Order: sequence, then C-alpha cells, then structure tokens
Amino acid sequence: MTTCEAMRPQSGFTMIELIVVLAVLGILVGTGVPLAGAVVDADRRQEVQRELTEIGTALDAYWFDRAAFPASLTATDFLGVHLHPGVGNTAVLDAFGTGQGYVYSVSAAGVATVYSRGENGVDNGVAAEQFVLQVNSAVPGTKKTWQRLRLIVEVLADHIESGGSVSGSWATVRAACGLPATFDTDGFGTAFQWTAATHTLTSAGPDRTFGSADDINL
Repeated sequence: MTTCEAMRPQSGFTMIELIVVLAVLGILVGTGVPLAGAVVDADRRQEVQRELTEIGTALDAYWFDRAAFPASLTATDFLGVHLHPGVGNTAVLDAFGTGQGYVYSVSAAGVATVYSRGENGVDNGVAAEQFVLQVNSAVPGTKKTWQRLRLIVEVLADHIESGGSVSGSWATVRAACGLPATFDTDGFGTAFQWTAATHTLTSAGPDRTFGSADDINL
C-alpha cells in the first residue's frame, strides 16, 4: 500500500521577497544618509550663530576696555579674558572650517568682521558668506565716552563750585579735579579737547577728528 505524506510548509524567503527587502533597505539608506547630514549641518549652523554672538559681545567688551580691537581672536588678552575659550579653544574654531578658526579682520574705519566659511567649508569672502558678524567701534566707544563724560561733569561741577582752576589743558584740569589719567581720553582713545573760556570738553567721536559732525561735547 502506498502512503502519501503531507507536504510540509518550507520556511525562509523566496527570491522575490529578498529582492523586495533589499530594495526597501536601499531606499531607507538612500534617504537616511542625507537626513543625517542635514541634522549635522543644522547643529553646526546653530553652533556658529551662538559662537558669533558670544564673540561679538566679547569684542564689544574688549573695545570698551582698551579702545581697540584685539590683534586676533586667539590673542592672550582676548581669548580667556573677554571670551570663554571652551574646550580646546573651540569658541574661535569655525564649525565648518575643519579645524580652522573663524575669519577675522579689522578695517581702518574701526569695524571688526568675523565670519564662518559656511557649509561648503571654503572662504568665499565676507560678501558671499551667510554667517557674518560685524562690531562697529562706534557703539562701545560712544558708550564709554558718554560714561566718562557723565562722571566728569559731576566732578568738574564740584571743582568749579569750590573755586578750582579750569585754565590750561584738559590734562591739567583733570589732574586738578582729582581724576586719574585714564580720563584724559575718550572711548576711542583720543585725548579730550578742553576749551577753558566756555568750559567745554569735546570728544572727537568715532572718526577721531575734531570739528566733524560726530564730535561729542560736554
């Protein structure tokens, strides 16, 4: 007698199923890699924007203290003093610069410019880059000038009321008022100009030239 055994179901994938699985995996990999790259670039953009903001604040503070911008972003009197360096001085390293620092320059007009090379990692010049910071010395310089003038006017008024002399140069009058030598200059590093006849103290302003429209008078 002949017996027929029941057909056993076979486990595993057919060739068609394998092809479908591989195709799906290829699609996932093909879409996942660009998405991962986009996330990394977004993180770098946020990092650059945050660091440029911090550098701008530090440059403003540096000018306020010294009436000048630092020679470089890694200068020892700037990095670690006005700007927190971060681990390995990363605060001044361009996130798109493959280990290079941000591009930094100071113009003759007193404007400090800092920018990132951007997502292509190439320095295409400030006009062609997206992440650019500019700090105009006129901002911290004017702020410091007015701060000094407000203090000077109080001390000078007391000096005049007490019968103190106001003749001679500003350095002479300043010393007679008891102010330190740091008050000889304005927030731009230019010596104040004193007119004894009218009791007028003048700052040359951002352009450091007396007689121009940006002069600041007390």
